[in-house]
Amino acid sequence: MDPIVIIGGGIIGATLASQLRDHARPVVLYERDTLGAGASGDSVALFVWHQSTPARVSHELRTRSWEHYEPRIRDGTFSFEQIGTLDVARTEAEAEALRELTTTLREFGAEASFLDPEALSEHGLNPEAVRGAMATPDDGYLDPSEIIQHDVREATSAGVTVETKTAVTDIRTRDGAVTGVETESGTQPAAAVVNAAGPWAPAVNEMVGVSLPLRHNRGPVVVLQKDDSFSLPFVQFGDGLYFRGEGHRQAFAGSFGASYEDAGVLDPSAARSVDHDFYLEIDDRVREAIPRLDDAELVNEWVGVRTLTPDGAPIVGETEVGGYFVAAGMNGLGVTLAPAVGEYLAAELTTGAADPTLRSYLSPGRFS
Repeated sequence: MDPIVIIGGGIIGATLASQLRDHARPVVLYERDTLGAGASGDSVALFVWHQSTPARVSHELRTRSWEHYEPRIRDGTFSFEQIGTLDVARTEAEAEALRELTTTLREFGAEASFLDPEALSEHGLNPEAVRGAMATPDDGYLDPSEIIQHDVREATSAGVTVETKTAVTDIRTRDGAVTGVETESGTQPAAAVVNAAGPWAPAVNEMVGVSLPLRHNRGPVVVLQKDDSFSLPFVQFGDGLYFRGEGHRQAFAGSFGASYEDAGVLDPSAARSVDHDFYLEIDDRVREAIPRLDDAELVNEWVGVRTLTPDGAPIVGETEVGGYFVAAGMNGLGVTLAPAVGEYLAAELTTGAADPTLRSYLSPGRFS
């Protein structure tokens, strides 16, 4: 019996492999590098109820993911640091928009409130530099490596085959449907192929002539460290800069990068370095608004690549090529959405009876 082939061993591919471990067909996962070596490893690993552009269906996806994560956090399988999110307003216009957003998220069922500037000093911010913030206190961060390793263990113990250091070099089709994949070690027949390749998803789509509006942006991150212990929630600003506490003496400082309109298609394998101007941006923002990070020293840095879609929702489901599925374009929310995406796509691959509301929201066909 020909297997289902998953391309990509990041958090999406690993979660899907675990969800499919009891499928009637065998399952084979190919990862070009090591498990979690791509966007998942570069992630700041947030699970967020926060939304900048609120959609009830997106809240439903978060709810489904949390129903997967929560029992595993409770029993100690996954670690989770609940640090909360502060979406900070620096102008009155931003503050008014965040007050409206707070109301909407509360209607969805999320825990959210708007904090005045004076209340932000206890969270490490300068109240004189801001106009308030929307707080979503249930947000926090997980460990992608921990999740990937757990899901792969579950999958392989049930018979799923996982091949690392094995790139898929081509996808074979006949009469408009996939028949197999070519790898560096040979040909693998396939009943279905899932593109969960993260930043490499556009290149994989080209192998079968599928055109989807995926673009990339660069996400620089620097690691700041202090001698003394401190805490910091996830703090994000309207211009895309963010800060996130890491342990007791470190914080990540990063940027969400270019919007979809300003993004392009990058080579995920290309070497990337943090621009000097970014260091200056981070330093200026710390001096202006985050006194808790005064005197912090830069100790590490990296640049990740995020995959974006025009509407901010992932692309998940079968394409016009029979048996060829995509699970890509997480827009920086791979950790938040992975369990829900895996559950949804596993249902499509198993019975074809995926939730119609989610299908409308996620389907590749919405861009036809």
